[in-house]
Amino acid sequence: MQVRPETKWKRDQSGKWTRVAVSSNAVATASAPARGSVVQPSDMPGVTYRVRIGKPLVGLAARLKVAAVASGASIGMYRGQDVKPLWLSTPAVVKGLSMTQSTVLASLGDGRLCEYEIASGKPRNTSPDIGGIPFGAPLATQDGWVVTLESGAIVATTGQLSPKWRFIPPSGTFGFQSLQSIGRGTYVVGESMLYRLDSASGLVNWSAELGERGSVTPAVTAGLAVSAATGGGITCLDATTGKLRWRLGPEVTGSVSWSGIASAGLHIIAATQQGDVICLNRETGRFEWVRTGIGRVMFPPICDVKHGCAVVFVQDTDAGVTAEVLGLDLRSGRTKWRARVGNLDAAPVLTGDRLWIASSTGTLYAFDYG
Repeated sequence: MQVRPETKWKRDQSGKWTRVAVSSNAVATASAPARGSVVQPSDMPGVTYRVRIGKPLVGLAARLKVAAVASGASIGMYRGQDVKPLWLSTPAVVKGLSMTQSTVLASLGDGRLCEYEIASGKPRNTSPDIGGIPFGAPLATQDGWVVTLESGAIVATTGQLSPKWRFIPPSGTFGFQSLQSIGRGTYVVGESMLYRLDSASGLVNWSAELGERGSVTPAVTAGLAVSAATGGGITCLDATTGKLRWRLGPEVTGSVSWSGIASAGLHIIAATQQGDVICLNRETGRFEWVRTGIGRVMFPPICDVKHGCAVVFVQDTDAGVTAEVLGLDLRSGRTKWRARVGNLDAAPVLTGDRLWIASSTGTLYAFDYG
């Protein structure tokens, strides 16, 4: 039976994804797509260069043709095929890196933020103690920075790193991913809530119940905020008002642990630690495709709309799945390319036509599309 446009996906009682096409007279089911094969070699970005740094890389930030990587208590700036860094700094243990046009901002394990000039590595600004140990990289807002602390608090600073406001969610601790900032809004996930804060003042514009615990960072795009929860639900809200637009409950998705969620044009891409990647229509929540059995997905997907693929990092040594980066076709979910790079401690970064990967084996990769 030919699958009709109203195709829907749903997990059955065994946890397997099945496709259900409903018409007035019949119902047809088909298995979810199997692990795809690599297609034309021209679809795969080439390795422009790799730099063996020699220590596990735990942080990565990039812009255009330069990348800053953190390894323990050092930050190095790399460009082109230079084996040696353009500059090297040795602050306290680095918890995360961010980059602007002119600076690199590091969150440090001693409870400070430190800004370095991108060209020279010279320190430009250092914050006072922000009241706790940062969890991950600082996030740029319209007029400053926000960073999550290991305690679950959110701390905001000005562009000069002076303290501005602090927010602790009433609903409890944060998930392992917590922030998104678009325009004047900073979107924060609590234990089971999503909050929109005013980036300038820290005041709560709205809050919405997501239904389950353990929410992940929302994808905020085209006036919508889409978040996923560990209980399995995916919720889409109006980004300005917090009103519900659509929702898929765990009766559809099953009980899964989401690795992250991202937007790609009219698509929403969500990945799970159970080895699934699903594609939804941004406006309606309708399923476009489902991929299963690819191995545990680590980090949120990266959506490369220009080249038509969703980039995911798979790492599942317990199941015997080799750690690799996959490029999945946005239209079908099939594998366009794959690259084995070893385990990662920092999420890959896409800058234009270049994909940066910092391996825990101590190698920095730069993949460029032809």
